[in-house]
Amino acid sequence: MAQITCARCGRTVEQMQDPPMRGKYGEAVHTQVCADCWSEWKGQQVMIINHYGLLPANPADREQLYLLMKEFLNLQVA
Repeated sequence: MAQITCARCGRTVEQMQDPPMRGKYGEAVHTQVCADCWSEWKGQQVMIINHYGLLPANPADREQLYLLMKEFLNLQVA
C-alpha cells in the first residue's frame, strides 16, 4: 500500500485502500487524506447537512458540501 502525507494533519500514513467516493473528489481524497481525517470529515458533514438543511441529492447543495470538504481537508482538486 502506498504512503501519503495527509493534507489536513500532515502525518505520513498508508493510503486508504479505495477512494471513498467516485469522481475527482474521491480521487483527491484517496491520494491526499488519511482515513482518520476522512472519518472526522464524515462527522462534520453530518453536522453541516443538519445545520444548513442541505439535501445532498440537490446538485447545488452537493456542490456546497464539496467546497466545504475541500476547505476542511485542505484538498487540491484539479
